[in-house]
Amino acid sequence: MRKNTLSHGLTVLAALGMIMGLSVRAEAGTIFYAYTTTLATSSGSNTDGLNGARIEIDASVDTSATYISRFVSLPAVVMNNSATIMISGASVGVNNGTFSLAQLAFYPTFAGLFTDPGGVGPFFNLPSGSVLTAQINTVPTAHGALVNIGNTVNILDFAPATSQNLAFSTNSGTVYAQTNTTITATLASPSDVPEIDPGSALSAIALLGCGVSMMRNRNRKPIAA
Repeated sequence: MRKNTLSHGLTVLAALGMIMGLSVRAEAGTIFYAYTTTLATSSGSNTDGLNGARIEIDASVDTSATYISRFVSLPAVVMNNSATIMISGASVGVNNGTFSLAQLAFYPTFAGLFTDPGGVGPFFNLPSGSVLTAQINTVPTAHGALVNIGNTVNILDFAPATSQNLAFSTNSGTVYAQTNTTITATLASPSDVPEIDPGSALSAIALLGCGVSMMRNRNRKPIAA
């Protein structure tokens, strides 16, 4: 009887082991890059009300991404196609908000984010009707300056970094200087919550139920006649 009870107990433990030992899917982390600056009118009429406006350009890339060749020999990594520009504090209210940007790529040895594959400063149509072109060139980081084609991205390629503070401009003729510019990069790790395979889970649960049932049956006392 003890041998049977031990056997059933091992069955239960085996099932628990299967449930606890289900594999966790490995996923890449994500680097979130943010370029933030305040615009100040340098020349022109500020038709679009961006004087004093705060600009934030956000882009991301998975840590599994690798640098490819652009313009013959420059290493570049294509960012996730989800870049945005957020404008706040514009005196022309319609220009405040968060807007999508075209596909961007990051050039670690050549000063930051540019459109891909065109290789020019990010630009988009302001709701007021003008086209805003952002010049967000940065000084390469110590780590980023050494990147080669084929390398995997590293958060140190992006920050800490400083801006070259080149001018923003609109096709309506206004040029804006940058002030109080900050550049940050943060790493978001994949979730530690395990992803359970349905087939493995069902098998383990069935085995566990079988073991518990057998233990109950062995421990049940016969009913007196």
